Amino acid sequence: MSFRDCINDAEGNKELTADQAKDARELFDGLEAEYQGRMNTAAAQAQAGADAFDAIRKQALQRKRQKAMQLRTWQGIKKNLADYRGIDGNPNEARAALALFEQDGLSKYSSITQREEAIKGEAFGEMSRVLGEFRRNVVGEVRQKAKLDNMVREVFGENTGDASARELAKAWETTAEFLRKRFNRAGGAIAKRTDWGMPQNHDQIAITKAGYTAWRDFIGDRLDRDKMIDEQTGLRFSDEKFELVLTDVYKSISTDGLNKLTPGAQGQGKSLGNRRQDHRFLSFETATGWLEYQKKFGDANSFDTMISHVTNMSRDIAMMEILGPNPAATLQFLKQTLVKNAKTDKAVKQAKAADKKIDDLYMFVTGKNNSPVNGFWASTFAGTRQLLTAAQLGSASIGAITDLNFQRMARSFAGLPQTSTINGYLKQLAPLGQKEKGELAIRLGLIAEGWTSLAAGQMRYVGDVSGPEVTRRISDFVMRASLLSPMTSAGRWAFGMEFLGFMAQSRNLKFNELEPNFKRTFERYGLGESSWNQIRSTDLYNFEGATFLRPADIRARTDLTTSQAEFLTTRVLEMVNSETNFAVPSTNMRGKMMLQGDTRPGTVSGELARSFGMYKGFGVTLVNTHLMRGRSQKGAMGKGVYFADLLISATLMGGLALQLKEMSKGRDPRSMDTQEFWGAAFLQGGGLGIYGDFLFADVNRFGGGLAQTIAGPTVGFVDDVRRLTVGNVMEAATGEDTKIGSELARFAQDYTPGSSIWYARLGIER
Repeated sequence: MSFRDCINDAEGNKELTADQAKDARELFDGLEAEYQGRMNTAAAQAQAGADAFDAIRKQALQRKRQKAMQLRTWQGIKKNLADYRGIDGNPNEARAALALFEQDGLSKYSSITQREEAIKGEAFGEMSRVLGEFRRNVVGEVRQKAKLDNMVREVFGENTGDASARELAKAWETTAEFLRKRFNRAGGAIAKRTDWGMPQNHDQIAITKAGYTAWRDFIGDRLDRDKMIDEQTGLRFSDEKFELVLTDVYKSISTDGLNKLTPGAQGQGKSLGNRRQDHRFLSFETATGWLEYQKKFGDANSFDTMISHVTNMSRDIAMMEILGPNPAATLQFLKQTLVKNAKTDKAVKQAKAADKKIDDLYMFVTGKNNSPVNGFWASTFAGTRQLLTAAQLGSASIGAITDLNFQRMARSFAGLPQTSTINGYLKQLAPLGQKEKGELAIRLGLIAEGWTSLAAGQMRYVGDVSGPEVTRRISDFVMRASLLSPMTSAGRWAFGMEFLGFMAQSRNLKFNELEPNFKRTFERYGLGESSWNQIRSTDLYNFEGATFLRPADIRARTDLTTSQAEFLTTRVLEMVNSETNFAVPSTNMRGKMMLQGDTRPGTVSGELARSFGMYKGFGVTLVNTHLMRGRSQKGAMGKGVYFADLLISATLMGGLALQLKEMSKGRDPRSMDTQEFWGAAFLQGGGLGIYGDFLFADVNRFGGGLAQTIAGPTVGFVDDVRRLTVGNVMEAATGEDTKIGSELARFAQDYTPGSSIWYARLGIER
C-alpha cells in the first residue's frame, strides 16, 4: 500500500480530518517531487513516505499536547470564575472573566498584563548589562552605537575582538533562549537553533511599497539557505517550497497576519502556540546582511529590535499561560461559559456586557486596537499628540510630587516601612552611579520602561507612545529634561527595591509572624504559608551591603521543580509590579479601554477618542487602582478609613503641587482660604488638575475653554490653527484688527516643544 493510500484510509476512518489529510498529501507530494531528481521513483516514494510520516506524527503529538494544555487551562479558568468574589462578597463570573486580562484588586489569580510584565522583568534581568550599556540618553539616542554593531556581529558568530561586546552577545543569547523555552512550556514548538542570530523587525509599509519581487530579491541574496530548515520535515527547503514559504512570509508581513485568518472562523486563525516559528526560519548568512536588511526593510536600531522581541514574546507567552495555546478559542469558551452559567436576569445582563468587554480587552492585549486603519492619518495625529505633550507637559513633574503620597499609602497597605520613602526617591534620582543603580533594579526584575522605550514618561498621562520616531524623541527629551521620566523610574524602582529588601529582612520570620499587612499582601496574590517557606529559604542577593530576595534566584534553585520555581518567581514579580502600580499610578489597560473603547487609529472616532483621552488617563487609573481598592475594603469602617486617608492626603499634596507650580511661574502662592483652592487641590491630587483651572478662570492652563479641555488637546490645537489662519483672514476681509503678531507669538509660546519645562519657562517667556 502506498503512503497516499494510507492517507486516504486514515481520512476515511476519521483518523485524519479533511484539512489534515490535504496537508499530508501536499507534504508527501512535495517531498516526492524533491527526491525524484536524486533517486529512482520507488526509492523517492519510500523516502517521501517515511519523512512525511515522521512529520505528521510530530505534528499530531504537538496537537495532542496543545489540546491537553488547553483543557487544563479551561479547567483552571472555570475554578477561578467560581472562586471569584465581588465587592459585595458575592460571586461575579463576568468580572472574574475580565480580571483574566488585567487584575481588578479582587482576583487572586494572575492576569495577562501581570504575567507579561513579570516575564519581561525576568527577561530584561538576564540582559541588564545590555540595557545599561545601550540605554537611551537625554535626547533619546541609543548609546555606544559602535559597540552595539559589534555585539550584533558577535551574536552572528563573528569575532570582533571586542570582549565586552562578546559578553553582551552572550547575555542576549541567554535572554532569547529563556524566552524560547518558556514559550515552548506554554504550548509552543520553537526548535532550538544555536545559529539563529537576531530577530527581525519588519517595516510593513516599506515592504508593501517595494512589492514582493524587490523584497524577495533583496533578502534572498542575504539569507543562508543551508540554515533554513523546514519545520515540518526537519529538512532543507526545496527551491519550489522555499519560494512558496517566502511568498507566505511576505503576505503575512504586508497584511499584518490577516492572510492567516479564516473568514468567519471562531478560532480567528491558527493556535498561538504554532505561530512563533513561522518566520523563525529566516536566517541571514552574515551580520552585515542582517544589518542591511534592517536598515532598508526593518528597524536600523538593533537595540529596539531586541526590546521589541522581548516585549512581543513576553506578551505571547503571557497570553498562552493564562488563556492556553489557543487564546482565541478560550475567548469563545469564556463567553459561552458566562451565558451558560447565567441563572438570573442580572447575571444575563452582566454576561452580555462582559461579552463586548472581553473582545475589547483582547484587542488591547494583542495590540490589534492600535493597528491603524489609515497609516498616514494615524501617524500624523500620533505625532501631533507627541508634540503637544512636549509643549504642554513640561511642568508635569511638579504635579508628580503627589506620588510621595501614593507611595506612602501603597507602602502602608502592603506592610512596608514608610519612613524611607523620600530617601529611596532621592537615592534613585542622585546622578552618581545612575547606570549601576539602574542595572541593579533591572537585575532584580523591576520595571525597565525608562531604559527600553521612547517617551516612557508620558505614558502616565497620555497612554500613547506611538507615532514617528522624531516626534517621540522630542517628547522623550522633554519628559527627561523636565525630570518626569527620571522621577517615575525613581519612584517605581525605590518601591520595588523596598519590597524585595523587606522580604529579605523578613526571611527569618514564619508566615504568621510577618507584619500583618505584609502577610495579607501575600495572601491577596494567592501566596500562603507553604509558598512563603519556599520563598524565604532562597539565598539572598547582596549588592554593596544591601540584601534583596531576588526572584531570579528562586528560579535558579535546583531543590524546586521547574513548575514550582517558575510559579513562585513569576507570582512574586507580579505582586511587586502590581503593588508598584499603586505607588506610582500610570495609565493602565482598563483606563485606556474606558477612554478609547474599541476605536482604532487612523479613523475619525479613533483620533477623537485619543485626543479626548490625553491627560485624563492618570485620573482614570486612580479609579481602577486606589478607588477600587478602597471599595473592596471590608465594612463601612474599612472603606471610610481608606477613602478618608486618600481624600485628605491627596488634597493636601495636590495643594502643595499647585503652589509649587505657581512659584515656578514666578507668581506668589495662591490664597488657600477659598473653596476654589481646595477644590482645585482635590482635582490636582487626583490627577485631574487641568479641570481645577476652571475654578479660578474660564480657561485651562493651556488657554482653552472647558469644551476644548473635554475634547482634548488635539482638538484645541486644530481650533487654534483655524483661528490663526482662517480666523485672521476673515477678520482682515471685514476690516477688523487681526492682531496677528500677538496671536502668532502666543501660538508659538503655547505650542513650542519644551516651552513649558518648569525651570526654563520663566526665561523663555521673558
